[in-house]
Amino acid sequence: MAAGLENALSGPPFVGRRPEIARIQAAHAESTHTGRQVACEVVGDPGIGKTRLVHAALDRCAPTMPRAVGTCVEAERDIPFHVFRHAFGALHPVGSGARREAVGGIDAAGALAPREAGPLDARLFRTYQLARRLLTLAARDGLALVLDDLHWADPSSTGLVTHLLRYPVPVPLLLVLVYRPRQTATVMPFGPPEPGVPAGRFRDRIELGPLSLAETIELFPESDPAELGERHDRAGGNPGYLAALAGTPPVDADRAAAPPVDADRAAASPPGPSRLTDRAVATLRAEWAGLPSVDAVCLRAAAVLDTTCAVDLLAEVAQLPAPVVTEAAWRLVRRDLLRAAPAAAGFAFRHPVLRTAVAQDTDVAWRVAAQHRALAALVARGAPPAARVAQVEALLTLPHDRPVGPYVDVLCRAAQEIRRDAPDLAVRWLRTALRALRPPAGSPTSRHDVTLLLARITGEAGNLAESRALLREVVPELPADPGGRRARAVAQWVRVERLLGNYAEAAAISRRELIGTPTRSAGTYQLATELGAVGILSGHPAPMSGDAPDGDASGVDRAALLAVRGLAAAHDGAVDLARDLLATSTPIVDALPDRDLRDHPDCLLALGLAELFLERPTDATRHLDRGITLVRDAHRDDGLCQLLLGRSQVAYHRGQLGTVIGLTTEAGIVARRIGSRSLLSFALAFEAQATAWRGGPRDDERAVALARGAVELATDLDSWSGRTAATALATATLLAGDPDTCVEMLTDAGGDGRLTRLQASLRPMWQELLCAAALAGGDLPEAERRAREAMAAADLIGLSGQRAFAESAYGEVLLARGEVTAAMPYLRTAADRFRMAGMTLRHSLALVAVARAAEAVDQGGPAARARQQALDLAARCGTERVGLRLTRPVRALAETALTDREWHIARLASTGVTNRLIGRRLHISPRTVEAHLTRIYRKAGVESRSGLVAWVSRFDDTDR
Repeated sequence: MAAGLENALSGPPFVGRRPEIARIQAAHAESTHTGRQVACEVVGDPGIGKTRLVHAALDRCAPTMPRAVGTCVEAERDIPFHVFRHAFGALHPVGSGARREAVGGIDAAGALAPREAGPLDARLFRTYQLARRLLTLAARDGLALVLDDLHWADPSSTGLVTHLLRYPVPVPLLLVLVYRPRQTATVMPFGPPEPGVPAGRFRDRIELGPLSLAETIELFPESDPAELGERHDRAGGNPGYLAALAGTPPVDADRAAAPPVDADRAAASPPGPSRLTDRAVATLRAEWAGLPSVDAVCLRAAAVLDTTCAVDLLAEVAQLPAPVVTEAAWRLVRRDLLRAAPAAAGFAFRHPVLRTAVAQDTDVAWRVAAQHRALAALVARGAPPAARVAQVEALLTLPHDRPVGPYVDVLCRAAQEIRRDAPDLAVRWLRTALRALRPPAGSPTSRHDVTLLLARITGEAGNLAESRALLREVVPELPADPGGRRARAVAQWVRVERLLGNYAEAAAISRRELIGTPTRSAGTYQLATELGAVGILSGHPAPMSGDAPDGDASGVDRAALLAVRGLAAAHDGAVDLARDLLATSTPIVDALPDRDLRDHPDCLLALGLAELFLERPTDATRHLDRGITLVRDAHRDDGLCQLLLGRSQVAYHRGQLGTVIGLTTEAGIVARRIGSRSLLSFALAFEAQATAWRGGPRDDERAVALARGAVELATDLDSWSGRTAATALATATLLAGDPDTCVEMLTDAGGDGRLTRLQASLRPMWQELLCAAALAGGDLPEAERRAREAMAAADLIGLSGQRAFAESAYGEVLLARGEVTAAMPYLRTAADRFRMAGMTLRHSLALVAVARAAEAVDQGGPAARARQQALDLAARCGTERVGLRLTRPVRALAETALTDREWHIARLASTGVTNRLIGRRLHISPRTVEAHLTRIYRKAGVESRSGLVAWVSRFDDTDR
């Protein structure tokens, strides 16, 4: 930091540094108490606040104590004892007579000092002794002698300081030595403090570090905290640089990259992200103003590069031979303008603020030419994207008449390289490229290419709204082309609309473009794939053939179309067709490398969901997990949410309720971040289903609330998200003891009694749910009708798991009719089918029914085995419903109106347990227990706890 900036005693108030001030105060107290010299070194980087610290400490500990302050200046390094001359020649209150004697003595000592003296020169020693006696005279009544900027001291002054440290004066002299260690020949020019001597006694060394953010805020109380925090980071807590940055415009990387191509536009453009005020640059200029020309050129070349640079690169930018640059760089290191970076085998500026000041102080024409040389060299060397872009961004802020096309190419290539690791940075660079292409700069084709790339990356990063806006702007301007460029852009647009839940608009765009694009290209495949996906999600899947259109397409485009068609077939219950389509697409997908699939996460999603609906959960898990890994690595929020939801459905199929809740919670967070109501509706619905089946004390209410939230988000009940939300609410309300709402939601979503609007491959499951609702409501004929509908639907699709739902429903109907023996084969078959399908939760619930039926016909051994197996499976699933259902009696219909939790509370209450103890056992409040009991009384038709005891015992007696 320049002397003028670092040593300025005016400005913001002094803050912080309490431990350091205390050490200077201790040194002063030691000097005063012992009546002898005490030395205190204050060292640190330029601008760190050494001078301010010394004067603040002296003002506090000895405001009336005589003080002499000498400051070294680089231009006076050839004058002997120049720092002492300055100290005693300036107007400081050291006593008039003693001051005159000291000044005259120092001048005389300077005249006697030899110009070149060896370490044992007797004449030089006598000169030091003379100066020591003069200092003793000047400090006889106490003196604080501050020698500042000693890194620029002449050899005589340095020698005298060393002499004084070896031969302290026997008077109360506080000797304060202030310097920058990195700019001296050695880091400790006067040697380290004596070992074993306590700090603050005779000699202390204080090393200053940066200010904390809290101290920075205290230093600039009027500044905006957010802007001040950014400035603190840029200055690294260095108070001198903080002062230099005061008044600097806030960082705005996007605006800073606006591309002026002439002087007038440059003058009108906003300042760069690190631009300093002219006053700050003028103050800092003192550090390099007197450099030799070669050193100055190397310093300015280093400022152009803005990174740690190797000698060969620095030489190329400076247009100097490498050996000359090496010598100049080391001279700059000795001045602490540059610092060596051994790990990178190069050199870098001491501080970014200093680099900015040097860059601003450089002639613009020379800097433009140097930036171009640097850019060419970095491109030729294959430098990291950020290094290349830094040169382009700098050039776009400088006035010149060069074309912007090469700059845009650099920005786009860099964005492509980094978009998977740092999409936000890639987006920023592409926005800079778009601004550079504003008319009259750049061609429409270039603007279209950059806009499409920006829309793609913003969409992948989850900023769907911005991606949609960009695509709606640029796609209508794209001409039709045989290569399919427009078709691919339209497919990209349709995908964004689909993710946002705008299914009608997405379908219209797809159909309109397909009609005008007869050529079978990769873009046509992508459009057909999107149209198929939109049809499934909107609830109106188009008929799918078993083949793919002819034409030229990559393996992943063909596989994606086949996978979507397979998903549509599986959705509609065309199981054989779905299997044929997956048999073609799966080998293609499995053979593709990750780099091809990373940009097509929807392919893995469609394939995984189709496999799940075909009851192949292992294959579905493999493909969905692969997709999740790829999109996480690529930071693709647009694909992550869908894949998490698909994976949660595999976990739900397997009864892994905790996994479902974890996956859907994360998917909900992502859906909110990308602004997709439809995906958020899916997430809430799936979480509601898992929460309802978990069956904890507070899960019924939470599951219903989650499902209602999903229904509110899904404005179209015909869409897949709308149907999913409705069925989730139906499940949650039934398990919470509200069968009427369950029936209402399912029949509304299904469209009719046969549920024709619901997914065909899952209709037996929904018919089984309606059967359970009818049983809970006491409507046995309706329950039997629903069970038969489930059997008929299962016969049509031929899936083992769905057949198990039908068998289970019919077995429960027989149990309710008291035909336990007839029900046993259906229940056991359902349990076996659930096991084969990998549906662990449903397998455990089916075993509950088997155990209860076996107990009803006194088959103790089979009942015990089924009970234990059900409990083991329930523990794996994380559900409490199995244990609750095992306590329910078999016979009567009336009691089934109670939920599992209500029946458990009724049983506990009938044993005489108080509400408080029930709540403690179930981890709910006594008030919640009371609310449950109120509903139980109403359903059981009793008015008191004694009536409830009789009601419960009646069922227990009947079922013995």
